[in-house]
Amino acid sequence: MYARVYDNVMLCFLPYHQLLYTVTEKLNPQAGWHVLDAGCGTGNFLHHLLHYRPGVTAVGIDYADAMLHRAAVKINNNKDVGKDVVLQETNLNYSIPFKEEEFQGVICVNVLYAVDNPVFLLKELSRVLQRGGRLVLVTPPFQPRIGPVFREHVLLLKERKPFLWPFSLAGRILCLAPWLFIFLILNIFIKKQQSFHFFKREELLSLVKNCGFELVSLEKVYGGQDWFLEAVKPAAKVETVESVYSPEGGVACLR
Repeated sequence: MYARVYDNVMLCFLPYHQLLYTVTEKLNPQAGWHVLDAGCGTGNFLHHLLHYRPGVTAVGIDYADAMLHRAAVKINNNKDVGKDVVLQETNLNYSIPFKEEEFQGVICVNVLYAVDNPVFLLKELSRVLQRGGRLVLVTPPFQPRIGPVFREHVLLLKERKPFLWPFSLAGRILCLAPWLFIFLILNIFIKKQQSFHFFKREELLSLVKNCGFELVSLEKVYGGQDWFLEAVKPAAKVETVESVYSPEGGVACLR
């Protein structure tokens, strides 16, 4: 149910579509690249990435079989990209089943906050990324809200449809309301089942650096409800310290 509701809600929001474009542009994969989508969900970012960057091959991994099923249907229905994608059920709380330096690019969108150990996942992503390879990481800040995302949607809609936006918005709300209600109820249920990790700016910077990445940029997107981070794996090996994350104390570094 969540897999279906997710697409019906998220694909209605213009900020989400804008995020799809931004991830592809910032990763900027070249022909021949092998890209990993860690936590690919229903395949929206994979589909967009391969549609706009021909010649790229990709692997999408996710723990939820229902999400992967929807991703497979979506991707296989597009013959231009279907042959370039492998989808695999993988629990991101454990070692991911790929060899060292297998990928030139990695994307991880709204996944890091939901795993048991963010440090472990980032180290795994660093392990499978080639030296000089690029990471695009998106994760929510503390206490994300849907209100700012909706306001950004309205602003974008006004830019695209200066005269017709009220009618377009009203129609979208009528169609979206039942799905959004279910979506919010499911999210409340999910939040009660597990704990999440939300990072302040300096915590996220420290975490990424200590897991072997070199920062390129960090900004807020999606109505200010997501951190958008670009990083690279240095071409030369650098010394790092062991990082331990705790929800109470943020990132602690043990030398």
